[in-house]
Amino acid sequence: MIGKRSLSVAFSAAVAGMVLFAGVAYACTNLATLNLSTASGSVGDTVTVTGSSFRTPAKATDAVMPVSLSWNGADGPVLAQTVPDAAGNISATFTVPEGQAGYYVILAKQLDAKGVDAYGTPARAAFQILGANGESVVTPQTSQTPAVSEGNGAGILALTVGLGALGLSLFAAGFTAFARQARRQEVPATAKVRNN
Repeated sequence: MIGKRSLSVAFSAAVAGMVLFAGVAYACTNLATLNLSTASGSVGDTVTVTGSSFRTPAKATDAVMPVSLSWNGADGPVLAQTVPDAAGNISATFTVPEGQAGYYVILAKQLDAKGVDAYGTPARAAFQILGANGESVVTPQTSQTPAVSEGNGAGILALTVGLGALGLSLFAAGFTAFARQARRQEVPATAKVRNN
């Protein structure tokens, strides 16, 4: 007969296994990437953007979700829109908009049918508008930690690693407890009889 403790240990091992499986599956998926033909330029320059791992339709009858490229954030001006090919790759060009010399972010956003960011997006790439003579007028500060923005890929990666480690430790603890319980044999206790 299986005791309550054995069932509890088996249930814990099953939950740990599911967490581990989910963590591994999540870690094995690709995040969308974005590449620029040049990382710096002047206002009015044309820049080619390529990217990969964007979401494609699950079925041939599903609608293709376009990718919007915006300037300096999700609410910035839309620079271009493109549709991923069958492999999830994108390609588009945009003209560098008016702006002061400095660093900006190109954001590639893809929404699903519910209006929520598709998994692995948005993708980001940095671009620098150069000064009047083509020089860099801003030097990046390496001593400060950059602010973590919502949906940051580094945050997702850290969460994935943390969940994977938690899943592995839960699985190991559950398996160890299950193995110990399985090794124990129920031995009936013998009663000591006193002779008077």
